[in-house]
Amino acid sequence: MTSEAEKGMVEISIFNRFALSAGLNCESIEKQSAKEGKPDLKCLIDGKIRYFELTEACSEDVAKAVANEESIDKSAIARVRDYTSETYTRKISKRYAVTEPIELLIYNIGRTILSDEVLIENIRVIANKNKGQFSKVWYFGQQVIEI
Repeated sequence: MTSEAEKGMVEISIFNRFALSAGLNCESIEKQSAKEGKPDLKCLIDGKIRYFELTEACSEDVAKAVANEESIDKSAIARVRDYTSETYTRKISKRYAVTEPIELLIYNIGRTILSDEVLIENIRVIANKNKGQFSKVWYFGQQVIEI
C-alpha cells in the first residue's frame, strides 16, 4: 500500500504528462487533502485556479493480479470486470469543498482489460447525462480526450 505522499507524487507526475499532452499552461500544482473535502490537485493554469480530481481507469481484478504477480488463468479471465464506469459514477456523486472549477482526469496506465475507445464511450454515455460537480471530464490514455 502506498502512502498519501507517494500517491501525491504519482498523481503530480501523471498530471504533468497530461498537461503537457493537452497543451495546458500549468504554472503550479499543489497536492490537496481529501480530508478537507478538496479534489486531488490545485493548479494554476493560465493565471486561473482549477482543481483536478484524478482516478485511474483500472480493473480491480487486473490490478490485484499485477500486485500479487499472479498469472490469470482462463477461469479468472471470465470473472474479470472493468470498474471504470462504476468509479466514474462514484466520483460524480462526491461533493467537494471548493468554489473554483473542478475537472476530472481519468488516466489509463494499462491496468484495464478494455480499449481506450470502449472506456471513453462507456464514460461518455454517463457523462452526457451527468458530470456531477465537474466542469470537464478528461480521458488520458494513448491520447488526451475531453469527454
